[in-house]
Amino acid sequence: MSPCVVAPVRRSALIVAMLALGLVPLLAGCGSSSSSSGNTTTESSGGEGEGGTTTVGGLKANNHGTKAVESSGKTEVELDDFYFEPTVLEGKAGEKVELELKNEGTVEHSFTVESQGIDKDLEPGDEGEVTVTIPKSGAISFFCKYHKSEGMAGALAVTGQSAGTGGMTNTGTTTNESGGGGYKGY
Repeated sequence: MSPCVVAPVRRSALIVAMLALGLVPLLAGCGSSSSSSGNTTTESSGGEGEGGTTTVGGLKANNHGTKAVESSGKTEVELDDFYFEPTVLEGKAGEKVELELKNEGTVEHSFTVESQGIDKDLEPGDEGEVTVTIPKSGAISFFCKYHKSEGMAGALAVTGQSAGTGGMTNTGTTTNESGGGGYKGY
């Protein structure tokens, strides 16, 4: 066989092998990850630890952090496509809190707390205010009535009463559906 014929065959085999090796890590990262520790929850209070999904107030939610409510003044809540930031608002049991809602998304959203009769619609770019009450114990959910099934939910929770879970229910697993299953490319 002449060298001219062997080189293209070897080159083709090399290209196929490189593609196959390159796809293995990508395919391995396509699934979601879960923890088997039994006590894992997603908790964050700022930029660190945000992302993925969790369960808050009994609902699946896209996690964008936990924040203590302002004791005086208003607490800002961002409504975006398709999450609330912060996702969990913590305060004193029975405390009334004024929330400043800002729809920073591209579609209409709502801030709905069924148990308190609150249902505020906001068009893209709109702002609004609602007064909510932190529950006497545990956590209650709020959600966007239009995008609840996409994980647009959150919770009002009593500070320190959720055994360190930031008002989030302990499901035994945490998923991260936004980062490719933990593969970081190195």
